[in-house]
Amino acid sequence: MGITPRSVVTVFVRHRESCPHQSRGEFYRGCQCSKFLRYSRNGKQHRQSAGSRVWTVAEDKATELQEQLDRGDTPRPLIIKGPQPTIADCIDTFISAKESEGISPRRVKKLRLQLDQFAGFMSARSKLFPALITASDVIEFRTGWDKIWGTTTRQKAQQNIRGFLRTCCRENLNDLLAALKTIRLSKQDKERLEPKPFTEKEIKVLFAQIPRTFPAERVAIATLLVKFMIATGVAIRDTVQLKRRSIQDGWLRINRQKTGRPVRQHLDPALCRELLAGESEYIFWDGKYQVTSEVTTWQDDLRLLMQNAGLWIEGNVSHRFRDTFVSDALSRGWSLGDVADALGDTLTIVERHYKSLTEPRQEERLKNLPKRSWGEQGAHA
Repeated sequence: MGITPRSVVTVFVRHRESCPHQSRGEFYRGCQCSKFLRYSRNGKQHRQSAGSRVWTVAEDKATELQEQLDRGDTPRPLIIKGPQPTIADCIDTFISAKESEGISPRRVKKLRLQLDQFAGFMSARSKLFPALITASDVIEFRTGWDKIWGTTTRQKAQQNIRGFLRTCCRENLNDLLAALKTIRLSKQDKERLEPKPFTEKEIKVLFAQIPRTFPAERVAIATLLVKFMIATGVAIRDTVQLKRRSIQDGWLRINRQKTGRPVRQHLDPALCRELLAGESEYIFWDGKYQVTSEVTTWQDDLRLLMQNAGLWIEGNVSHRFRDTFVSDALSRGWSLGDVADALGDTLTIVERHYKSLTEPRQEERLKNLPKRSWGEQGAHA
C-alpha cells in the first residue's frame, strides 16, 4: 500500500493579454492580474481563484487552504483574534488611508457621505460588522439610486463601495462583489457621452480662464498640460505620469497604463521644447503622492476650470481633450487607424467611440465621388 503524497498549495498568476509582465511567468508577484491557487490531490490537479489580485492576500488564502487539506475533514476551530472592527471603524480607517494618499477634500467628503449612508443602512439591519454583510444587503442598498443619481454618478458610487468592501471583507467579499454587477449606461447617457470636442473659440476661452482659476504659481503648468492633452489626446493618467525622457527626441513614446498598447506621436517642436524645459523626471507630477491621487487632483482642477469657463459637461472632463485631438486629426486627413495608433487604442475601440466624427467628412467625400448624371438629353456621364 503506497503512501499518499502530501498536497501542496501554490499561488500563481494568470496574466491578462495586456499585462506588460507576461514574460516574467506565472510566479511574478508585482502585477495586478488575478491570482489563483493550485494543488494536486489523488492524482488530479485542482485550480481555484484566490479572489484577489494581490499576491500577499492570495498567500493567506493558500495558507488557509493548505491547513484544510492537511487537516482533512476535521472541523477547523474558531479562533478569536481580538475585538472585531465595526463597519463604522473600517470606514474611518478607509477614509484616513485616502486622506494620507492626498485625495482632494472634495473627493473625501463625497466618499464619507456615501460610506456613512452605507453604514447607516447596515446598522438599521443590525449589521454592525463587515463579516455579516450579505449580497442581498448590498443589492438593496443600491436600490433607489436611479431615482436620485444619474448613471455615471451611480457607477462612481458603486466603484467607491466596492473599493471599501475590498479593504474590510474577506470570507464574504466574492459574493458581495458579484452582487454589485456593472451598472449599464442608458440610451440618454450614451448620447450625453458622445464625443464633444472643443471648438477653436472654446479653446481660446479655456486658456483665458486658466489664470482666473489656478493660483499664479500653477498657471504655467496648467496651461502646458491643457496644450499637451489637446495636441496629443493622451489620457489624463498617462499625461500625469509623462516623463521627459519619453519625449527627448521629439517623439512621444509611451505605453498606455490602461491598455498597455504603445502610443507613438511626433510632437510639435515648440510644444516639445516647453515640455523639456525642466530637470525633474516627471513633467506634471512631483511624485510626492500616489499617482491616483495626483490624477484625481488634476481632474478636479480641470472640472473647476471648465465650470468657470462655462464649458463643463457632466461626466466628461479630461476626455474632451481626447475628443478634440481626434476631431482635429480627422479634419487633417488622418484615418481612424492613424488615430488608433496615436492614442494607443485598437481600431475597434476608436471606431466605436469616434465613428460619429467621421460621418460629416464621409458625406463630403461621397458627394464628390463620380456619379451617374442625367442631363437634358437623358445621357449619363
